[in-house]
Formats: sequence, structure tokens, C-alpha cells
Amino acid sequence: MKGEPTMPERKDWSSPWFNRYYWIMDHLEDYQFEPNEFLVIMVMNFMQETGQLLTPDSIGAKTNLSESELDTAFSSLSAKGLLGIDFLNRQVRFSLEGLADVGQSQPMSSSPIVQTLIREFSSEFGRPLSGSEMERILALGDEYEEDMVLRALDEAAAYGKRSVSYIEAMLNDWKRRGLDAADIESGRR
Repeated sequence: MKGEPTMPERKDWSSPWFNRYYWIMDHLEDYQFEPNEFLVIMVMNFMQETGQLLTPDSIGAKTNLSESELDTAFSSLSAKGLLGIDFLNRQVRFSLEGLADVGQSQPMSSSPIVQTLIREFSSEFGRPLSGSEMERILALGDEYEEDMVLRALDEAAAYGKRSVSYIEAMLNDWKRRGLDAADIESGRR
């Protein structure tokens, strides 16, 4: 009908005039947020729109959530495809573009390699990862082949050593000795 406002569309998400707060509130029932997830998303949206640096520590300071509560919110939002977590220039980067994909067939999220590493580590550790663990794991994914990192995770788990430090040390040792994923797969040590 002429004169009625048109609703913004997903393609408008990155436009400077787009009000993400209104979008989130308009689709709130579709997201099925837990209270801490909603708080994290709203704080992150505010920080992005005001040009503030998004880090796990800055988000934690604004939300007053414990590290465990914040990590749980990050993990569940990422699993829902609403929060993209990636690593660029040795820093964790967050993306809220998955929020724009409510009702779409494929949510936007971080790269498949990043998702795989975060998911596998979280699953193997049996808990959500801390912000610093995510940063370190993403740095490993940046430095080593995904297969190498996953092989190190498997081997560490076999020895009951579920720590990022142990896995980093193992990967550094393999690198120092010139081993690659095929060597590790074949049992060469």
C-alpha cells in the first residue's frame, strides 16, 4: 500500500542507516535467546554501533557476566549461527551478521575451519571455551593445518591432557621436527 513504510531486508544489514536494534527486537521471538545471550548480543551491538573495540574482556566488563557465563553465551550463540567468531591479525573478531539471517536457509558465520576447531575443542574439553582459549586455538588454526591441530587434539585427549598449552607444545614440537599431517597420520613421530 502506498505511503506505508517498508521493512528493511537482510541485504540492508551492513548499511549505515540500518537500525540493528530494531531488527533484533522485531525478530526477538525467532532467536529464542537465553537471558545472558540477549544481554551479550545487545551489548555487542551497542559496542559495534558506537565504534568500541569488541574483545571478550570488554564485553565481560560491560555485561558483568562471569567468564564462564560469557563463554557459555558465546558458545551457544555461535552454535545457533547467530554469532560469528573468527581470527584475524592475531585477534578474535566477532560478527553479528548471523542475526540478519533469521528465517534464511543458511546463517552467516565464521569460516568452516574456525567453526570446526572451536566445536571440536569445546566438545573434547567437555565445556565451553574461555575467550583466551578461543584466541589461542584460532591462532593455532592460523599457524597450522586444520588436520594437524585436530590430530594434536586427539592425541592430547588420548593421554588425558585436555589443555591448549599441551596441544600448542605438541604442535611446536612436531613443527620443529618437520612433521606434517601425513607423518602424524602414518604414526611417524
